[in-house]
Amino acid sequence: MQVYKSGLTAGILVFLTAIPFLATAQRGLVMRELYRLDRAHIIGEGPFTFKLAVDSKETIAINSCNKKWVYYVDRAGRVADSLEVPFDACLRNMEFDEYDRLLIMDNEERNIYRHDREKDRFERFPYDKPEDWYTLQNHYYKYFEISSIPTFYINKDYLQDAYYTRFNYSYNLWLNYSDGFIYQSAYNFIRKIGNHRTYVALKKSDLWFSERLSNKSKLLFIDPENESAVYYNRALTLIYEDFRDNSVTQYNCPMSNGEGVQFDFATNIRQKVVWGVSKFDKRSFTVASYRLRR
Repeated sequence: MQVYKSGLTAGILVFLTAIPFLATAQRGLVMRELYRLDRAHIIGEGPFTFKLAVDSKETIAINSCNKKWVYYVDRAGRVADSLEVPFDACLRNMEFDEYDRLLIMDNEERNIYRHDREKDRFERFPYDKPEDWYTLQNHYYKYFEISSIPTFYINKDYLQDAYYTRFNYSYNLWLNYSDGFIYQSAYNFIRKIGNHRTYVALKKSDLWFSERLSNKSKLLFIDPENESAVYYNRALTLIYEDFRDNSVTQYNCPMSNGEGVQFDFATNIRQKVVWGVSKFDKRSFTVASYRLRR
């Protein structure tokens, strides 16, 4: 864990071990290791890469680029079900909707698939514009005019290969299920969009600035009362940021000697806990939860 104070030339570096429980000192996240999974079975042969999604019952859906399968892992760490995806490439995005149906986006951004485990139903929807991903997730997005939100346009000549998109604009939205407010992150800021049908003009207090955020950061939790946020910067760092005192606490992903890795973090509809991987080796990996310290 690393804690930084904005404007300081040197940070405070604290090394903490987490077997099986880790806690931060003042603010940030409390990490708890949950269970260990067999790497060969879940990840397969190849680099340690994965995508995560979590439903309301804390069942984890996990997929690796090395395999065409999504595995459902229950709270006890047991593989409860599996799904073969209908494409060969990596999946780009994965999320549970408000009814615990798993949404999967293919890497080419052509289709969105929905798996309903309870009804044993698998559906395909065309992915024609960036708004489509959000309107399938819940009724808040569905009835909000997302296209009214000012967004950022993309110069594809300057995109990294890992972040390629076929669209010339994108959104990076997060919904607070407790009050229906939508938030957006982009380069260097988070802004409150609102919970009405369309976007309305900003107030000064609705805009938070950050040196760590980008339009590719994955928002995981926003606490408007305490003006803080948790997000994954997709550069192997989970971040807790306090916008009141401009402090940043970093949780670095585990690394392996020379092995290419790609991590992910996820939360569920309750938005109280973040799930991720705390460590891995050639034989197994450990799933952990990260909870806000109150």
